[in-house]
Amino acid sequence: MPLPVIEALHLSTRAHRGIALLLICLFAVAVSTCYTNHGPLLGLITEEFGLSSAEAGAIATAFFIGGAISMVPGGMLADRLGARRLVTGGFLLAALANLGQGLSVPSYEALLAWRFLGGLGAGVAFSAGAAYTRSIFEERGAHLAQGLYGASFLAGSGSTLLFMPVLAGDAGDWRTAFVVAGAGVAAAWATWAVFAPPGPGAVPAHDLGLTSPMRRRNTWLLALCHSCGFGMAMVLGTWVTTYLVRGFALPLAQAGALGSLVLAMGIVGRSLGGVVLERGVPPVGLIRGALGLAATGFVVMALPAGSLPLALGGILVTGLGVGLPYAAVFNGAAVSVPESPAAAQALVGWGGTLTAILGPPVVGAILDVTGDFSGGFVVLAAFVAGVLAVTAFLRPLSFGARRLA
Repeated sequence: MPLPVIEALHLSTRAHRGIALLLICLFAVAVSTCYTNHGPLLGLITEEFGLSSAEAGAIATAFFIGGAISMVPGGMLADRLGARRLVTGGFLLAALANLGQGLSVPSYEALLAWRFLGGLGAGVAFSAGAAYTRSIFEERGAHLAQGLYGASFLAGSGSTLLFMPVLAGDAGDWRTAFVVAGAGVAAAWATWAVFAPPGPGAVPAHDLGLTSPMRRRNTWLLALCHSCGFGMAMVLGTWVTTYLVRGFALPLAQAGALGSLVLAMGIVGRSLGGVVLERGVPPVGLIRGALGLAATGFVVMALPAGSLPLALGGILVTGLGVGLPYAAVFNGAAVSVPESPAAAQALVGWGGTLTAILGPPVVGAILDVTGDFSGGFVVLAAFVAGVLAVTAFLRPLSFGARRLA
């Protein structure tokens, strides 16, 4: 049913918001499969192209470099042109790039190029999607909506650890897996393009740009906090299957299923974070507590000669810690810079993307040198602990008429 027909039905405000929230979450699930779909197949790709661990980690990096380049311009354009239009265009590019990774990958370099293009599309669409989600609710429900939007990204990311090994089959045909998964993303894009209600309108021209977001201390601090949220989820999502296979001799499918727990807990954390904020929990306190959980989880995973149950416990705690702050971080960015909300959210998102770019090859390089994951996880834990210390300078966040911290 085309969008004009939907509008002609005179949907109630509640129904209109429900459709908008459902479809923006569908977008998030679909586009986020492009982040981690290579992770469960990393061994197959590495073997075919003869890659080192650092080169294998760069497959994730290529995607997030594209996202880092396009995320901030995407937020600025969303303020100027409207969020829905930017989501639609970026989503389409990500879908096409996903198909290309299966249909035309004669070399490692070609794979990196497709990943980069997919990242460009996802970066634009992510920034616009956060602004679209923020606009659905005025005050009550806004945190829960943002939390569900963020949880949907982790749902899509985590699902690839389950279905990509199945799509590759016993023959290990990773190209076919990319094609089938890409067709699913394209179908989700078509659903969004036809049915999604209009999003927020343009911001007045004199308020556009990065000047205001870059002058606000909270923008930079929230970006740093988000580097320990989405960024760490992507680092761990890239390597967790290999960690379980190499450390505990698990079959690939079983390791993928257990590894998906980190993103499953992230889903719980992002949704739960939105719920507790709606109930008046101070967002700065929530962010600090979540960072403490993430650092603890990485330390547990780094323990030498650890048992599988202990490792799984570390995965669960880390997943919860990286998920909880999402709504506080992104809604906090929007209300800190109300004159350029999408640009502010894009800058915060860039913080997570930077970690997603640098983290996988760093962990891979440490793995090449040491032969295990302990050193890499210690480095990640130390980084999160450092960010936790920096949050002492984070100013209280407000939302609408209510002061939340």
